[in-house]
Amino acid sequence: MSKFEKALGFVTERVALGAMAAVVVCVGLVVAHVIKRGIGTGLITGTNEVVTLLAGLILSLGIPYLTFVKGHVAVGILVDRLAPRKQAAFDVVTYGISLAITMLIAWAMVGLGMKNQQSGWHSGVLAIPLFYFNYTIAASLALTCVVLAKDLAKAVVTVVKGSEAT
Repeated sequence: MSKFEKALGFVTERVALGAMAAVVVCVGLVVAHVIKRGIGTGLITGTNEVVTLLAGLILSLGIPYLTFVKGHVAVGILVDRLAPRKQAAFDVVTYGISLAITMLIAWAMVGLGMKNQQSGWHSGVLAIPLFYFNYTIAASLALTCVVLAKDLAKAVVTVVKGSEAT
């Protein structure tokens, strides 16, 4: 594994730790909300919107690491029977499509963040600015693009040079 891959793995792991921290905060908030409601002292204001915003972070911050470790579902039944070069050609197509879609979504999230920042949009109850979450999701998707570009480059090298190249 190259230095770049090691560094990329390190960064994606740290970003995934952010997702894990968001899960802990989310669970703690929901538990506190249920306990407070159960003992009859009312509710925690804004729990629903905080949990919703954290859910977006949990999902988006986990994507780069999941992509890096190839934890996603692959169509292995058909592809595994092909020669390594043909598998790599299939990977070139799938990584290329994935990279294009992820880049479009990241770009759209930046645009949404800019729009939310300019307009001052915020959550309904706690008035949490939404653009922070938009930019965080966009950054996470940009990191996913880097991982996909690395995988695409490896697949292209395998197609060009054969399986001994990787």
